[in-house]
Amino acid sequence: MPFIDVKASCEITPAQEQELKTELGKVISLIPGKSEGVLMISFTDRCRMWFGGEQEGPIVMVKTMIYGSAASEDASAYGSAVSELFRQVLGVKHIYCKLEDGTDWSW
Repeated sequence: MPFIDVKASCEITPAQEQELKTELGKVISLIPGKSEGVLMISFTDRCRMWFGGEQEGPIVMVKTMIYGSAASEDASAYGSAVSELFRQVLGVKHIYCKLEDGTDWSW
C-alpha cells in the first residue's frame, strides 16, 4: 500500500497528471511487492518552492511512503525512474525524491 505525494512549483495539466499517474503506477513495481493495485497518489501543483535560494524551476518534491521496506538498490532504481519521469513530463529542473518505509499503517 504505497502512497506517493507530489508537490510541484509548476502547473500540472490534467493530461500531465494522467500521464504521471499511469507511469507512477508502473514505476512503483520497481519496489518488489508494490503495485498500482493499492497505490494512492496525491498531486499538488503551483506550490511556492525554493531550491538553492532560488525559485527557478520547475521544482518538484516526490515523497513515497511504503508499508515494509525496500532494498537500497530497489530504492535507487525507483528514485532514478521517478526523477526521469518528471523531467520528461514536466521539464523539471530540480527534484527531490524521498522514500519512507515503515509498518505503522492502518486502513
